[in-house]
Amino acid sequence: MVDVAVLDQLSIIALLMIVFIGLPHGALDGAIAMHLGAGMGIASVLQFLSLYLLCGVIVVLIWYNFSALSLLIFLIISMVHFGWCDANSKISSLFFIQIICHGGIVIFGIVYFHIDEVIPLFDILTQGNSNLPIQVSVYMFYGIIFFTVLYFIFIFKTQSSILRLIELSIIWLIVITFPPLLGFAVYFCFVHTARHVRNIWRKLEVVISPKVIMMQTSILTLLSWLLGLAAYYGFDSGDFNTNIIRIVFIGLAALTVPHMILVDVFFRNK
Repeated sequence: MVDVAVLDQLSIIALLMIVFIGLPHGALDGAIAMHLGAGMGIASVLQFLSLYLLCGVIVVLIWYNFSALSLLIFLIISMVHFGWCDANSKISSLFFIQIICHGGIVIFGIVYFHIDEVIPLFDILTQGNSNLPIQVSVYMFYGIIFFTVLYFIFIFKTQSSILRLIELSIIWLIVITFPPLLGFAVYFCFVHTARHVRNIWRKLEVVISPKVIMMQTSILTLLSWLLGLAAYYGFDSGDFNTNIIRIVFIGLAALTVPHMILVDVFFRNK
């Protein structure tokens, strides 16, 4: 059990930002699925929702049986997902470096620079077994420093992606100076979510009515909030900190895996 002081006022604000600003961007998955053919009829809609929820349930079940490994895998795939959304280079090698640098600093940089604050959070998510994800995160950060140096060299040689490099520098500043939950929330809500919504919306509005996109997104957002509320009371540990941190971050993992499969595998390829 973690002390109540883990969640100070800024941490509460950060979690609220994640839930009410960041989380709804994943609700665009309904419109994405419709674009990919899942909206052709009631049967296809139900099939998509069933598979999406089943994937989330499997993630939760695996997490509760292998929590430390699950957290580590979640950190790595989050790095890839965030970095992939931020990367914009047409040069394949630089694109790969951007994925590592942009996604990695948000995930593993926060752990490295705020390790004393992150350990209690990871202990909650791993039932006290945070050694593996903490240690691997530190080593991953060393690798990110190496790739960031390559990033700087590459940019100054090619004179490309300067704006992304400036963005990365600002993210480094946020990661270093902000408390861990607030730093993550600022990136998740105002960089990743904003960019994801803008990119997806531009592609979808060509083939789907904006009104339909908004309706589907609103319904799925409301459903995700209701599921989170049900999980909060259904898995009540007796401690507010433990409840809210597990619901938010294990819930994010449960939604991120099917979200990544849909967006990064099927939608990007189409």
